[in-house]
Amino acid sequence: MMAAASAAATQALANPPGDVFVISTLYARHRTVPAYGLAALQRLIDAVKPEVLVLDVTPTELRDRKVWPGKVEYTEVIFPYLDATGAPAFGSEPDGALFTELTGAAGQAYKAFGERNPAGAKALDELKQATYRAMAAGWASAADVNSAKTDQLVAAMRELEEGLVGGAAARVQQQWDQHHADRLRDVVRAHPGKRVLMLVGIESRHRVLRNLQSAGEVRIVDTEAWLRRAGL
Repeated sequence: MMAAASAAATQALANPPGDVFVISTLYARHRTVPAYGLAALQRLIDAVKPEVLVLDVTPTELRDRKVWPGKVEYTEVIFPYLDATGAPAFGSEPDGALFTELTGAAGQAYKAFGERNPAGAKALDELKQATYRAMAAGWASAADVNSAKTDQLVAAMRELEEGLVGGAAARVQQQWDQHHADRLRDVVRAHPGKRVLMLVGIESRHRVLRNLQSAGEVRIVDTEAWLRRAGL
């Protein structure tokens, strides 16, 4: 009994209630990145033991369990986890008219960029693919994917992309990522003292974290350090 109590106390100390974890997902790349495959994501979620989840799907997608086909982690890992545990979950992507507005504006911006600068559009796509291959070659763990170094690389890539595509694309992405951060804050306020796990696309994580840190009202776990201590 004392051993069990000690183990429980150790787990609580390592993973106290009220902490918020913001974790990157890779969508279809989970199938091709050995260090951060679907099994690794499952181990990470099991280790965090979230009491509440915030997910980068729309509330409608979460309710209907139908997501964009590239988000393989949802059908393979996350939805089964929710079914098995009954943990409450909330979608943080814009929904309804706002979703249509933002995705439409982004689509128009990228279409216009491709038409006015086809060579630049091709070069940007090649750069992104090469950057992800290079990052994947250097990733040895989930901690590497969720590291400050990775965030810096992705942030630089996003800055270059938004600069090339134009102001409309940058504004849409900033509004999209702010929406993620705002929804997470709403969930934390509504579930005081609960351990919350946010899963968000890797290209949004750095800006979501910056938005949360600037507000200063959410206790964000240093995910990279926590994952390294956990051996993940």
